[in-house]
Amino acid sequence: YITDSTCEPSMISGKTESDATAEFALGEAVFYQNGTWAYANIMDNTDSLTDEDLGMLPIYIGVEGEENQGLCTGSENYWCVNKNASEEDIQATLDFLTWVITSETGKTALSEKMGFVTPFSTFTEEDQVVNPLVTISNQYIEDGKEPVAWNFTTMPSENWKNGVGSALLEYAQGTGEWDGVVTAFVDGWATEYAAANAE
Repeated sequence: YITDSTCEPSMISGKTESDATAEFALGEAVFYQNGTWAYANIMDNTDSLTDEDLGMLPIYIGVEGEENQGLCTGSENYWCVNKNASEEDIQATLDFLTWVITSETGKTALSEKMGFVTPFSTFTEEDQVVNPLVTISNQYIEDGKEPVAWNFTTMPSENWKNGVGSALLEYAQGTGEWDGVVTAFVDGWATEYAAANAE
């Protein structure tokens, strides 16, 4: 979807998420693919956009049955505690995470300051997120639309993702062929599978 983009395909590799956020927030771009977490960044980059100016659309690709499709949902980031850390560090980490989702300061930071989705039982109606994109996302679910899972956890590695990303970039810029994307995906996956299943 780089047709009619804010930059030429040959310039894509020099663009950043910050560029895309600013272009959208300043009205230079109509669409901006991102998630609910981008709300604070968008609003930090604009003096003219209001909550009422924002909306979200599913990513339609022309396949049968997608008329009931909702938004793509999921995360590639998780809270984890390193089991190899000292008992003291493990407990301090668990205490901190508990504080984040139970204290007024922590809950306010997550729901109001960052505008994150807050699926924790410790959050009451008064603690709910101040982010219209989350409200829109929830409405799709309430309307019975089927969410599409981002399956980041099924990717074999960051190395595989980077290889496919590089091949896609070359293809998008016109410096590579589609066969390069296929090779990066298929052969890269096979290499990662073999490495993970080596005896």
